[in-house]
Amino acid sequence: MKKQIFNFILLTIIVFTFFACEGMATLFHGEKPTEPPPPPVTYTVTYNANGASGTPPATQTVYENAVILLPNGDGLSKGTYEFVGWSESPSGDTIIYSIGASITVTRNMVFYAQWFDTNTPKYTVIFARNGATSGDDLPNQTVYSGISITIPNQGSLSYSGKVFGGWNTQATGGGTNYLAGATYRVIADVTLYAKWNSEIQYTVTYHANGATSGTVPTAQTVDPGTVITLPSAGSMTYAGRKFVGWNTQANGNGTNYDAGTEYSVTNNVTLYAKWNPQYTVTYHANGASGGAPSAQTVDSGTVITLPGVENMTYTGRLFDGWNTNSNGTGSSFVEGTSYTVNANVTLYAQWSVIPIVPQGTTLSEKLAYIRNTGGQGIIYDIVINGNEFIGDTTISTQGSNITVIIRSASSDNIRYIQLDNSGFLFTIESNITLKLENIILRGMSNNTRVLVTVQQGGKLVLNSGSKVTMNTNSSANGGGGVYVNGGILEINEGAEIIGNSTKAGTGGGGIWVGSQGTVTISGGLISENTTDTAISSTHRGGGIYITGNSTVTMTGGIISKNSSAIGGGIYVDGSGSRFIKRIAAGKTTCGIIYGSGDFEENNSSRGDGHAIYRSFGTKQKRNSTVGLYDEITTFTEEGWE
Repeated sequence: MKKQIFNFILLTIIVFTFFACEGMATLFHGEKPTEPPPPPVTYTVTYNANGASGTPPATQTVYENAVILLPNGDGLSKGTYEFVGWSESPSGDTIIYSIGASITVTRNMVFYAQWFDTNTPKYTVIFARNGATSGDDLPNQTVYSGISITIPNQGSLSYSGKVFGGWNTQATGGGTNYLAGATYRVIADVTLYAKWNSEIQYTVTYHANGATSGTVPTAQTVDPGTVITLPSAGSMTYAGRKFVGWNTQANGNGTNYDAGTEYSVTNNVTLYAKWNPQYTVTYHANGASGGAPSAQTVDSGTVITLPGVENMTYTGRLFDGWNTNSNGTGSSFVEGTSYTVNANVTLYAQWSVIPIVPQGTTLSEKLAYIRNTGGQGIIYDIVINGNEFIGDTTISTQGSNITVIIRSASSDNIRYIQLDNSGFLFTIESNITLKLENIILRGMSNNTRVLVTVQQGGKLVLNSGSKVTMNTNSSANGGGGVYVNGGILEINEGAEIIGNSTKAGTGGGGIWVGSQGTVTISGGLISENTTDTAISSTHRGGGIYITGNSTVTMTGGIISKNSSAIGGGIYVDGSGSRFIKRIAAGKTTCGIIYGSGDFEENNSSRGDGHAIYRSFGTKQKRNSTVGLYDEITTFTEEGWE
């Protein structure tokens, strides 16, 4: 009770103080001044004859938001053209209002008279009473195509027990609704039906449901049981998705309705736009010219048929389908396959290499064609049908990763390519792999060069039936048979490097390997190659001379009957160079290197390493009494000890 009394007293003091202050202010300063209302805003509406003769209607000055009726064109004329209304654009490219259109003025406005050729089509808008129980029909309006009219109200029309709700393009009210005062552009004959609403109304609301641009269709309020036609997406778009209709639930788990479907309205409802994911299949030519097939963007789950080669071309390659990885290590698909699209994917064209025959009649002409031609990964197939005589020849290309196969027609018809003057028979340049099959490269007994040079980035592959033979290099380093000058040499089963020699320089009667070159011996024969064998000579490596941080790996084959002053079979020069002898996968031996005392011995005339001599380390093999070097225990996995 005491608390209530205290609160009452406090409230009384506050009220008294407030009114006392107000009274004191009035006593000394008088009554508060009243704020004057802002002056009314006015705008002008001006009419422009737009090229016509005569006097346009007078300018009107009206208050903001005043509604005016556009005048007729009395007093104006323009030749054979007819006055049809007014537009805020001289060209009429905005709305063209008909005579008598209602305009709400919210700014200064200029209306330009619009003139139409009398040949322009005219269309009629009919206003149907649509069941009205009393009142007069509204007059039809016939205007030129493109003119906008103002939708009238119902006039004297009435419908007992119902309320006028505008006009609709369908008698049932299920079409597009237009309220009185709206602007309607006439582009065809049309009947607009008076829409009579019952006291109960239901609204169909449309939801964009994630659309990234555009405007959702206008909601439709209709009588119960009204059948409406569901709209399309209109201007709505959703990046990466396709509109497929409407659904009663945002997640698409409700009832589906296609655009254009008739829908009976029995309650208030929200329909959500339904968007299906879309994915793109992109095709990549993967090195080909001519352009890949066009990308395909489809709905998720769509089954497409994968295209074929179409306009793509790839010299020396055959189209072999598609793969999800450019290098072919992904999933592969042949052309014409049915493919279900469930994600964005890039498919890369796959190309099988097919040998092609270079242009030209002779071997020299064909090698000249390759020298002047580009491309990548091409295989050239040259068949020698008769023995060839050629001079110093460089095998090179304008392209990259090019393979040149030189072969005879069969192993029963081995052909030879004879050096016909002093010099290199072949110099194999970068980006070239030369493969010989059933071909003999034959040198000269008084040559001044090694027979074949393999430069850095180049490669020589000696396959079955191929042979490098009968060449004597009398005046330079580089060996007698093959000089691997930073390149790669492969010697396979059935190949031979035999009967070559060097009389000057350091050695390497059969093979000289330098400048970080690489030699792989998986088979074949290296035999009867020699260097100067005088005891005072420093010539080395009758079969193979290894220098310049180079590597020779032997997993098969035979090295026999080679001779030199030092290292009859092999000479390894310098700690950076290596000779590796190991058993390859699937084999039981790693080849044979014959030493002293054997029928097919390699020979060192100074007695320093008949089989192998290494010029470094503490485990040199001199005057080897071991005949067959085919035991893996003789060598480590990393090299000869």
